[in-house]
Amino acid sequence: MTSAGTHTEPLVHVSYLGGYIFLSYVISSMGCATTLELLHRRTSRSGFYNWYLLLTSSITMGGIGIWCMHFIGNRAIVLGNGEAHLQILYNVAFTGTSFVLPVAVLLAAFYSVGVEEKAGYLRILIGGLLTGSSVCGMHYVGQLGIANYKCTYRVANVIGSAIIAIFSSTAALGIFFRWRATWTDSWWRRGICACFLAGAVSGMHWTAAVGTRYRDRDESQHKSAHVSRSQVVIICSVLACVSCIILSCCAIVAGGNRRRSTTRAHQLILACAYFDPAGRVMVTPQALLPTKKIVDHYIGRTFQDDDLTRTHPTFLWAFRASRNWPVIKDLIPFMRNRLESEQAAIQKHVLSRGVVMNKETELQTDFDTLFKQLFCVSAQELSNDLRIPLNELGTLYDDVVSTAIPVSRISRAMGRSSLRTGKGQLMFSVRQLQKQEANRLASFGFRFATIEHITSTLSRRIHVPEAVLRDHLRDMRDYATTSRSFSEGVHLTAFVMRPTVSDHFEILTTKGTGNPLPSFTLPMLRLQISHLDLISHMEGWSMNTCIKYLESDASIQTDGFSDEFRKQLAQGISSLAKSFPEDMRAAATFSARPLLAPCRTGSRPSHESQSPITESHVPQCTILTFCVVGTLDTQVPNPDFTFTPFRLFRVQQQVNDNIADRDGFTRELSQELFCTDVRSGSTASESDLISSTRSAILRMWPSRKTRPPSPQSGHSQESFFDPGMVVALGDITVQKEVRVDVTRLNDNAAKNPMVSHDAVVAAGENALSPTTYVDELYSLCYAPGIRLRPDSSFHARMSSTKSES
Repeated sequence: MTSAGTHTEPLVHVSYLGGYIFLSYVISSMGCATTLELLHRRTSRSGFYNWYLLLTSSITMGGIGIWCMHFIGNRAIVLGNGEAHLQILYNVAFTGTSFVLPVAVLLAAFYSVGVEEKAGYLRILIGGLLTGSSVCGMHYVGQLGIANYKCTYRVANVIGSAIIAIFSSTAALGIFFRWRATWTDSWWRRGICACFLAGAVSGMHWTAAVGTRYRDRDESQHKSAHVSRSQVVIICSVLACVSCIILSCCAIVAGGNRRRSTTRAHQLILACAYFDPAGRVMVTPQALLPTKKIVDHYIGRTFQDDDLTRTHPTFLWAFRASRNWPVIKDLIPFMRNRLESEQAAIQKHVLSRGVVMNKETELQTDFDTLFKQLFCVSAQELSNDLRIPLNELGTLYDDVVSTAIPVSRISRAMGRSSLRTGKGQLMFSVRQLQKQEANRLASFGFRFATIEHITSTLSRRIHVPEAVLRDHLRDMRDYATTSRSFSEGVHLTAFVMRPTVSDHFEILTTKGTGNPLPSFTLPMLRLQISHLDLISHMEGWSMNTCIKYLESDASIQTDGFSDEFRKQLAQGISSLAKSFPEDMRAAATFSARPLLAPCRTGSRPSHESQSPITESHVPQCTILTFCVVGTLDTQVPNPDFTFTPFRLFRVQQQVNDNIADRDGFTRELSQELFCTDVRSGSTASESDLISSTRSAILRMWPSRKTRPPSPQSGHSQESFFDPGMVVALGDITVQKEVRVDVTRLNDNAAKNPMVSHDAVVAAGENALSPTTYVDELYSLCYAPGIRLRPDSSFHARMSSTKSES
């Protein structure tokens, strides 16, 4: 290709080498791809990590995508017939300035665009204008560095090159920043954006180059005093290699992440699901949740226990542990020390093979205890990765998500399902972040994306079906932002139970926010004596019967009853009854015995907001209950309700205020850890650590020695303590657990019908926690001795009312 000028002064003949033109575009594409790859990993405007990404992306774009492209492109320009003394020489000062100028402008451009999931159009317009200006500015400053020629430019070419640079840069950045949330795992889409951005740089350069004239060569300029074209090409080649290295490292990291995600699809993983105030989930730039492996797979004692379900006793322990991180944090060094002492046996016989150990290699603890320690240590390591205290790690989500790995195309062609069980499981620590916390984590390199944008990519990363993951993430978001406990006041509730084949019983609970059971809140804070007189008449009645009685003249004519309370109660029962089918309303029986349950407090005065809720000052509300025991096929059509396993629901309510369970959990934790050490003996190197751990236990459990056991709770648990069987452990006295067959508790349950042994079975094994209001509700369903039948005078009053009407 050739071009000739028409100027009256002598012009130098210009021709172009196609190979260098193509090479300049390739190098520009590499620089642009590296830039977008680095910008993609930028998550916040603050933090050393994000400033480092901002600076390096500006250097790769300005130094490689623009500067290298310009000078390698100029290497394609051949003046005259190619004689060496006629070729372009560059001034060092202007050449260096042309490198710094675009880097500085692009630093401002990329900063102005921001790091939001979807950048605003105004920000993109400013960023595109600055980027296009940096391309043009670098080109013409670089042209000023030509030492042996004077250059003139056609106005049309200058304007055209500026338009191309600004328009193309704005379009490329707009495509990238507007849709990068959905392109997290689409490297080829980022590559297309990079090619488009490189096209903007090359298009501007060659539009301007065609309109450039070279004249008045200065023969006094010597090659030794300036930078030759070959030297500039060498410099550009080195920078291009740097870009290749960065891209290769990104590819290696991405490949490693994919391999690790495939491996973890077969493991039991603890993951973090954090949500910012806008409801966006926190992920890494590679669309991964922060995770830490707990164990290769859970090893149960029976076939049913091989999978960790949300009703498994060990999961329920972990669920409680996540509400008691202050109790656990001081014991982590002790747990880690014990795990390290048994590491060889763990890897050889438990974690790798999962086989039954022989006597020679038997561990000092059973696997449940081992898993609990692994869970706590993994939680501490995860909090260290996030650079937050263990206390702020969050609470465990009340479900375990199983993985599913796509099968090969050959398997699908043979008719197999598109997914197969990965035998991996994920436990999620969930938390709602404040704005400052979200900004701090973003400065560490995490980004926040909407559930809708991230689900598709994240499901491929963690090998969970997309629809399942989307539902779970939405549920986690609600779970993290709400308190599943009663509000203050008096509540009419429905305690609906149904038996199941494997999980004993399930309880009908509400979804989303609000009270945990289907309920209606009466407009009062507490019950009065006159209210108790009225509700005592309805003991054992169905919903329909209660409504008829409260709306009849019989209840109106009874002396001493509050007419306002009667209307409120009738309205509440009617509203509650609308949520259930007719057969369930007829089967529900009313208990006139008010129960006390922990509740969440309303707005507290500012001087009280910082005061901790102690165990003796837990706020309580009053609940009046209709009890229903359904069949296996019991269904409630209301979409706001769902059935929850009794074991899980009981633990949820037990730890809801996070304070009432701490004393019991500390007792269990000391029993789990130190009874094993007494049986196996601790080494001399562990003595100091155990001594400090004892002190920590004593600090966390100050009232253990002075508090007598509740006489009621003695029959509500499956594990009992024999006061005569104690083990002295320094400053601590640990009671040995005595297993009792619950089938022999019939006599005890008959003596104390308020707490049935069935509640023990429903709560599951190792239920060492005190009796809760949930146990009392359970007992109401299976303790007919405490229920009074409707008095005969009711039917007489109802009959007389009908005859009078």
